[in-house]
Amino acid sequence: MAQRRPDALDLIGPDYDRASAHPAERTLIICSAPRTGSYELCRFLLAAGIGVPHEYFNPSYARRLGERLGFSQNPLEPSEVARYVAALRRRRGQGSVFATKLQFPHFDRALRNKAGRDLFDGATVVHLFRSDAPAQYASYRAALESGNWDFSGRPTTTPLARDPKNFDSFFGQALQELDMLMGQDAGFRCLFTLAGIKPIFVPSAELFADPRAIIGKIADAMRVPVNEGELEQALALSARYGSEKKKIPSRLAEQFKRVAFGGA
Repeated sequence: MAQRRPDALDLIGPDYDRASAHPAERTLIICSAPRTGSYELCRFLLAAGIGVPHEYFNPSYARRLGERLGFSQNPLEPSEVARYVAALRRRRGQGSVFATKLQFPHFDRALRNKAGRDLFDGATVVHLFRSDAPAQYASYRAALESGNWDFSGRPTTTPLARDPKNFDSFFGQALQELDMLMGQDAGFRCLFTLAGIKPIFVPSAELFADPRAIIGKIADAMRVPVNEGELEQALALSARYGSEKKKIPSRLAEQFKRVAFGGA
C-alpha cells in the first residue's frame, strides 16, 4: 500500500500520542501566518523525529484534542491553558521535543499569560514567513474556497462560497484578508522585539528550495539528531504533491486579476 502523508486531522489523532511520565525537555515553536508552507514544515519535522508539531492552540483543534485528553471545558480558557500545555508536553512529544505551530491570533487569545511566557521560555522559535504576498493571498483564498488547508488530505473547514461578480464586496473582503495575513507577521515581529526573542527566520521559498538544510538548521539549534531515513521518505512524498499543490492557487490568482481589472 502506498505511503500516505499525514494531514491535519491525522496529526491530531491518538496515533501520534506518546504518553510519558516526564514532559518533553525541549520546546520548538513555529510562528507563522496561513499559507506559508507550515504544514509541510511540520511533516518534515515529524519525520525527522523532532516533535509532533500541530496547531495546538487553534480553537478547533484544541477542542478536539481537549475532549480526548479528558478536559471537561475549553482547554484554552485562562483557568485551563497551563494544564493543557502540561498535558501536551507529556503526550505530544517526540525526540524529547514538544513542538507547536502557532498563528498570531492563537497566541493573542490563549498565550498572552504566564502559560505563554513559560512556553516561550528557553524555546527554539522559528519564524516561517512568505515574502510574495499576492501568491500567499491567492493560496489563502484557495484554501477558504476548498476547505482544504494543505491540499493533500481531507477538508478541515466548510468551503466558502462567494460571488466573483460582486466586485465591491469581493475587493473589500480581499483587502481585509490580505491585511490580516500581513498583520500576523507584524504581530510576531513585535512580540519578538518586546520579549527579546531571537527566532530562526525561515522564508518559505528557502524551505521548499532546500528543506534538508532548514531541518538541519533547526535540529542544530535544538541540539537534537535528525532521522535522515524518515525525512527522505517525507521529502519524496512531498515532491509527488508539488505540481498539483500549485495548480489551485495559480488558477485562482488569474481569476482575481480578471475580477479586479475586468475582462472575461
